[in-house]
Amino acid sequence: MKTVKIVILMILLVVAGCSSGSDDTGPQVGGPSDDIDPGGSDDDNPDNDDDDVPVVGPFVYDATEDLKNVASFPIGNIVSASKLASTSTANTTFKQILNTEYNSITAENDMKMANMFTGPDTYDFSDGDAIVAYAKENGHRVHGHALIWHQSIPNWLNNFTGTDEEFEAQVEGYVKATVAHFAEAEDDDGNPIVASWDVVNEYFDGSSVRSSLFTQRIGNDFHEKAFQWAREADPDVKLFYNDYNIAGQVDKRNAIISMVNNFITNSIPIDGIGMQMHLNHDWPSSDLPTSIQAISDTGLLVHISELDVKVNYGDDITELTEERAAAQEFQYQRAGYYYSTIVPPAQQFGLTLWGFRDQDSWLYDGGSDWPLLYDNDFNTKISHRGLVAGLNEENPE
Repeated sequence: MKTVKIVILMILLVVAGCSSGSDDTGPQVGGPSDDIDPGGSDDDNPDNDDDDVPVVGPFVYDATEDLKNVASFPIGNIVSASKLASTSTANTTFKQILNTEYNSITAENDMKMANMFTGPDTYDFSDGDAIVAYAKENGHRVHGHALIWHQSIPNWLNNFTGTDEEFEAQVEGYVKATVAHFAEAEDDDGNPIVASWDVVNEYFDGSSVRSSLFTQRIGNDFHEKAFQWAREADPDVKLFYNDYNIAGQVDKRNAIISMVNNFITNSIPIDGIGMQMHLNHDWPSSDLPTSIQAISDTGLLVHISELDVKVNYGDDITELTEERAAAQEFQYQRAGYYYSTIVPPAQQFGLTLWGFRDQDSWLYDGGSDWPLLYDNDFNTKISHRGLVAGLNEENPE
């Protein structure tokens, strides 16, 4: 994409080499928490307003290829209703990049239970509706995220004093009402705009079933019921299971594959697996292609659903270095390459990034990590160049 603003970057000294670790013992990271619109305060920089001067420095480049035009499958990113409605300078730029580089969108928080399930048998779909309307107007696919997640439960449901049977009835009603509501949205050709849902997010804690409000009140089979409820509400929408560390944590991946095989054996509906892909600059290494192959071998759709690449998980640097930026570029290239070349085209559901500017990331941590494709002025980082190379099937190894 074209440069939006100037960034005059000083050349930074290269620091000591990247830390290393095996795939099985590497840093373990969970998915994003349920903060609403993290980084939502827009830090516009009025001093950098000349769009015609090239970006300089070792961390950014002038991109000549847009992601969605490189890939043969959908390329997505996250949105919120508030950002889509905003006319601030930053959010206007955000929407320009969204429409230029991406053709699929995921609601970061607006289509989760805590935001939509406002009371017993009561739902507020307005934020999701706004996202769907924007998608229809701009030709984006919507991936619904996420119907059930242990970190996104409304307070009233956490404190629900009814029986376990009544609790289950509330959850069943919510899943069915939500899926049925968003199934009504169609584009001008009659195709569904909400093409898919993460039905259950992060059922596993390592290789074990995670203890949660849902296991405690419904049982360990709540995930099976959720997929069945979703299918009853919409016979056509694609249903996904979504989790982190599928790449890099072999025992967890094996547990997920065993769950999927059990679903298939028992005719429990499931269409795909979401590999969140919250990676580090040096982890996982050899297990990255191995994991993509293993998930592909299930025969289900494969979605890289929340891609970002952390460069400072050990808190050993205080500013981005050329060495770490290069390692990040390499890891993004690996993710794009192995997904593009290992997953059969019929199973390629798409690749979704988890954020735009570094400062908007759930990993930003006050400015101590730089995990995304655009810097804080929306300039395109060399991590973007790595992903483009991977999507172009340029072997990084």
